[in-house]
Amino acid sequence: MYHFMSTRYVCILVLITILLIPLALAENEVENNKELEVGMVAPNFTLKDETGTERNLTEFLGKKNVVLAFYPKDFTGG
Repeated sequence: MYHFMSTRYVCILVLITILLIPLALAENEVENNKELEVGMVAPNFTLKDETGTERNLTEFLGKKNVVLAFYPKDFTGG
């Protein structure tokens, strides 16, 4: 009987942990999605360029202007 109850408590603990993980991640995501204001430094990020090479924003710091353009529904394969 003791083994059954300890297994039951472990299962409940695991279930509670699994349910709380998305909540913790969602709260962190909200903090990271702050809107930038004029003059603020943009956060560093990494994206693939047109050749598939990964580029990050700090590569261009002090060198060039950076334009980030998205084309939703442009019917391309990429």
